[in-house]
Amino acid sequence: GLVLARSAFHHSVNYRSVVVLGTATPVEDPTAKLEALEAIVEHVVPGRSGSVRGPNAKELRATTVLRLPLIEASAKIRSGPPLDDEEDYGLGCWAGEVPLRTIALAPVADPRLASAISPPPSVVGYRRPVARRG
Repeated sequence: GLVLARSAFHHSVNYRSVVVLGTATPVEDPTAKLEALEAIVEHVVPGRSGSVRGPNAKELRATTVLRLPLIEASAKIRSGPPLDDEEDYGLGCWAGEVPLRTIALAPVADPRLASAISPPPSVVGYRRPVARRG
């Protein structure tokens, strides 16, 4: 969310950032590549890969999947209210957080979709996982 402080200098945003170190290598095995791509689709919308066409040979050739063993990882997180200078806490202006979130709205059909095709439950009932605040 937005972090609105008592001074312009201390305005910020809350965020999460991750840096990983390792050596990425291409996944060459076609079965492993297909499994990885399916895992991505399933992570975004569970159940989706079972109702759509999988990648064809041309699409597989055009897509690189990388394997990245994690050697080292670090995270940087900024959360909570503003951290103003001590002398600014007595100022008469509002300070705090404006939480932001991404929400799924009602599905909008492709204009070229046959009218008889309704969105499946995995699309109609889609809910983006919400991260816990803390």
